[in-house]
Amino acid sequence: MKTCLFTGFKPFLNYPTNPTEELALELDGQALGEYKIHSKILPVAYQQAIVDMQDFAEFDLILLNGLAFERKTICLETHAYNQIDSSRPDNRGLILEKQTIQSGGQDVLSSSFASPLLLQLTAALRHRGHAIQLSKDPGRYLCNFIYYHSLFLLQNSSRSIPCLFIHWPPAKNLDPDSPFAVADYLKTMSDFFDLLMQFK
Repeated sequence: MKTCLFTGFKPFLNYPTNPTEELALELDGQALGEYKIHSKILPVAYQQAIVDMQDFAEFDLILLNGLAFERKTICLETHAYNQIDSSRPDNRGLILEKQTIQSGGQDVLSSSFASPLLLQLTAALRHRGHAIQLSKDPGRYLCNFIYYHSLFLLQNSSRSIPCLFIHWPPAKNLDPDSPFAVADYLKTMSDFFDLLMQFK
């Protein structure tokens, strides 16, 4: 069976929980489609997050996940940017503004998922009732940082590994007006893998 690295983040800033951590823990060890899920919870700390991702290239599929509190839909991020620029500190108090992630790296990297596949997945997930869209802006905080770092290293990998970042809107326990619960996220991922098998 193929393997999928599925990451979430720890809680950060003023958010007492992080639904991506809950989602990753729920999926850990499950078999979805032809993939067995191996979850990893990343710290909201720039340098430690990189250390914790050192073994990512041994997997067949990489799905990175993060919370975007201002989003109203699930967003499949198509690009990552060679820039850190956020006034928000990480969980160790570090603030990085107007800095590059990789010296000499391209300004923008695209997801290693094929664009036609992402379009198919998005349309089919919408058809199944999921509030989901493609996004070209993963922000310039930890989510973009780990996404760009991963795609940059994958460029020099001997294997072609699909890597995608998914931004999740807040769940009901973080925002009472949100229509989402972790159970909804689990259903989205179940359908994601079901459709992935159909389209490959």
